[in-house]
Amino acid sequence: MTFLQPLLLAALPLIALPIIIHLINRQRHRTVQWAAMMFLLDAKRMTRGMARLRYWLIMLMRMLAIAGLIFAVSRPLASGWLGMAAGGGADTTIILLDRSASTEQQELQTARSKRSVAVEKLSDFFQTLGGAGQLVLIENTENVAMVIDETNQLSELPQTRPTSTACDLPAMLQTALDYIVANNSGRTDIWICSDMRAADWKRDDGRWASLRNEFQQLDGTRFYLLSYPEQADDNLAITVTDARLRSLENAATLSLDIKVTRTGQDQSLQQIPLEFVINDARSVLTIEMTENEYLLQGHTIELNDAGNSGWGRVELPADANPRDNVSCFVFSTLPTHRSMIVAEDNDIAETIRVALTAPANPDARYEAEIVTPDRVGEIDWSQSSMIIWQAPIPDASVVSQLKAFAKSGRPVIFFPPSQPTDNSAFGLSWGNWKSNDADQPIPIASWRGDSGLLQQTLSGEPLPVGELNVYRYLELEGEANSLAQLDGGSRLLAQATQVDGPVYFCTTLPRSSHSTLAQDGVTFYVMLQRALTTGAATQGAARQDVAGSESSRNLEGWQSLFLIDPDVLSSQQWTQTGVFQKDDRLLALNRPATEDVPTTLGKDQIADLFGDIEYRQVEEQLSDRSALASEIWRAFLLAMAFALILEALLCVPEAKPSQSELVQGRKAKEFQSESVTV
Repeated sequence: MTFLQPLLLAALPLIALPIIIHLINRQRHRTVQWAAMMFLLDAKRMTRGMARLRYWLIMLMRMLAIAGLIFAVSRPLASGWLGMAAGGGADTTIILLDRSASTEQQELQTARSKRSVAVEKLSDFFQTLGGAGQLVLIENTENVAMVIDETNQLSELPQTRPTSTACDLPAMLQTALDYIVANNSGRTDIWICSDMRAADWKRDDGRWASLRNEFQQLDGTRFYLLSYPEQADDNLAITVTDARLRSLENAATLSLDIKVTRTGQDQSLQQIPLEFVINDARSVLTIEMTENEYLLQGHTIELNDAGNSGWGRVELPADANPRDNVSCFVFSTLPTHRSMIVAEDNDIAETIRVALTAPANPDARYEAEIVTPDRVGEIDWSQSSMIIWQAPIPDASVVSQLKAFAKSGRPVIFFPPSQPTDNSAFGLSWGNWKSNDADQPIPIASWRGDSGLLQQTLSGEPLPVGELNVYRYLELEGEANSLAQLDGGSRLLAQATQVDGPVYFCTTLPRSSHSTLAQDGVTFYVMLQRALTTGAATQGAARQDVAGSESSRNLEGWQSLFLIDPDVLSSQQWTQTGVFQKDDRLLALNRPATEDVPTTLGKDQIADLFGDIEYRQVEEQLSDRSALASEIWRAFLLAMAFALILEALLCVPEAKPSQSELVQGRKAKEFQSESVTV
């Protein structure tokens, strides 16, 4: 139990006041021996035991009444896990709010989501405390510190409404750290509201080590983790993984690849109706699902309008999470998949060119051009779908061009140069060449198969990454998301984190002296083609993108054709699932694929991330109606009133005997005297 006014507990010694008054009253009277009272004292001793017990009960009730009053005015809180008030109020309170698509899982009876419940409970909690110092909100889409004037405004802000985005908790913690240092925020409480999805916490991210070190150096920073890891028993999620338009002379067909997943252990047969809405025309297809994943590949739909572009969506019936029941898509004639290869080694460049021009999609056209580093000025950035850079990291002017290229959603992949320099890009730089002393291949220790360039295929089969042999690699220095690691912890493939766009670093080369990337070409080919497809998708008349990404932020001049939340502010549309149009161009935004991965972190894994940093965690459930902390002073006032009532009852004197009872008593005594005389 904690108290909002703990200083008033200093009055607890007043509980002894009735005892003190009793002792004082005893000193006011002097005892005088009087023979006539001997018989009365003898009679009183017969009832002294009960009288003494009654007296002490009266004393106890008076003490309890005083204690109840003191506790009531100290404003106690019913909260067994916080201890916040006891530790003193915070000068600054920072809320890290995860409002990703997965946090929209709802309780079906009340339609309250994890996000809305967390915001509501925090708002009520801070109002109960009477304030939280300076309140700062950091949410996952903007990832900037925003000062909140009033705690009751928290649930009304557009920055706390639902989105279809993903969450990057290490980045949000870095923003909180920067705010604390820059503003000298004093005693700071950091509240993390999360559904504990592993994809959001990025457990293997290199940023965690530096975050732990820097937070440990701060005094007066406390962490509170409000977690909602509960999973829905039978929630369905749908994703359109590919939409291809095939035009004939007088007709056109649309080919769709669709993935449906469900959570829970139930793998019984389930019939699921899929509703297709294409250019405002509706149709329904019922599928039978027996496992946790269903793939519908090459589903063909004839289009009445043989135009060059269009849009649509596929919907599931309502369930626990409305955010993953809709997947939008746009389609058009395919753009040219054009790659630019900047390489210092022509043999390596040719190997990469062959992999990039081997068509993964028979309906698309593939082109690849090789240039040397001194001819970078000849690159047509606007017409390129992807940049491959196998040369020393360029100077700042070229890096800025690469950054703008990546922010548009088109990938940049760096391969090692023969002689690395001190230049850096996107917070990363090349180190020294390494190899196994015994001339034996360095095994692949781990790789991410849930997302990214190395994710498993649509059929659920993993890529044969573990079959690769690596003989030489170039060390990568700096913080990045590791997509594949070698034995010993060195990175084989990593994604830069200091740019909002697809920038990758591969630390070995497709050459027999370095690796078997080229010989065992499946992984190499799939990795390059996935990146190329991502880049080409941003260039056609129809473009697919991820809601909340930097490349989807600028929607100025775009008109919404469909929004999953039609009431959202225009400034927040880039965070929503929807379809947009500008002139003859179409754009579809969907939640990231990682939001459909239900894996969560356990308490032990969270403890590993925080290390020596102290934190408090509570696992909440949507069905839990209790507040984080509630005042219970009324209970103490009731206890005080009850104690006073009992005290009053105990003080009531015993009833005097009636006249008849006195006569009967006197006759009984006379009879006893006569019996004794005889």
